[in-house]
Amino acid sequence: MRTLELLPPSETMYRALLKRDPSFEGIFFVGVRTTGIFCRPTCTAKKPARENVDFFATPSEALDNGYRPCLRCQPMDPDKRPPKLIERLRTEVDRAPGGRLTDKELAALAIDPSTARRQFKRHYGMTFQAYHRARRMGLA
Repeated sequence: MRTLELLPPSETMYRALLKRDPSFEGIFFVGVRTTGIFCRPTCTAKKPARENVDFFATPSEALDNGYRPCLRCQPMDPDKRPPKLIERLRTEVDRAPGGRLTDKELAALAIDPSTARRQFKRHYGMTFQAYHRARRMGLA
């Protein structure tokens, strides 16, 4: 069953892919025609040209279309979801996306700023502050 009608517009998904936008995690998966691999939108692999991508609502849909899972982002592994700390940080950003969370404010929330940076970098390929800055700029 083709579920493309349940997905956001393809240009929105491609922009999210280029930005590695974590808010699209689990919303769609992207198949790269030139490699035959499908990834999560947050994958840190080099981004393909627009004409070389297909979008899927589920990993099984990508598999049905002949794509194999990426070894880097492991889209078939449900345990590759963001750690609770990252989810908590994203929730804080979503509460006031135009504001800022300083290291001092993170410490007040009992979150070590260096741990936040490392976990964000490991999971999304960018630091928490870079994510927060990109989120603010996206609202401008």
